[in-house]
Amino acid sequence: MRISYFRALLILSAFHIVAAQEEPSPPDWGIHIGYASQQAFPFDNEDYTLTQHHILGHLRLQQFQLGSFKVDILSELGYYFSKHQLLNKWFTTTSFFGDFPADFQEYAMTEKNIHQLAAHLGMTFNWFLNPKIAVFGYGSIGPMWTSKLTERLAAGFAFSDNIGLGFKIQYNEQLWISSTLVLRHESNADLKFPNSGHNTIGLRLGLVFN
Repeated sequence: MRISYFRALLILSAFHIVAAQEEPSPPDWGIHIGYASQQAFPFDNEDYTLTQHHILGHLRLQQFQLGSFKVDILSELGYYFSKHQLLNKWFTTTSFFGDFPADFQEYAMTEKNIHQLAAHLGMTFNWFLNPKIAVFGYGSIGPMWTSKLTERLAAGFAFSDNIGLGFKIQYNEQLWISSTLVLRHESNADLKFPNSGHNTIGLRLGLVFN
């Protein structure tokens, strides 16, 4: 429930900030690619493996100054390709899985390819070290569709939550190069079972044009 409250608060805050701006900001857009894994600190859950590649595009909706930070409001659309496998066969022996087919454990312990589409509303808080170099904090949330059931997450509708830290460097007047360390959580707010969720940490590289 606390994650659901966080999602609602971030969405409402972003819409309030966008609505409060009186002057449009210059547009920018970007394309990003990334790799992430569950098998790394701070996650490294021994029950399952999950690796993930993604490609994501963003469009800046608004920009404004907040103290020392330049804040960007972003819309994002991403495609994620994952490989997932259950390692701990006892995970599916609890009573919660009593209504699942008898062969579900065998299915869960087979490596599977999962496709996901996600739409995020995001924010970055940029602190410029000089006019050409900035470090930033990043957060985004939004709905997603996931193609396959796992022992930790039902197929279909879910949420994609992301937080990260990164930096960007200006290459020329029209192009910035960015790198972001991203933590991602996938779950469905208990709309369907299962909902233990998936967690990953990874690196995202991007080109941002303005």
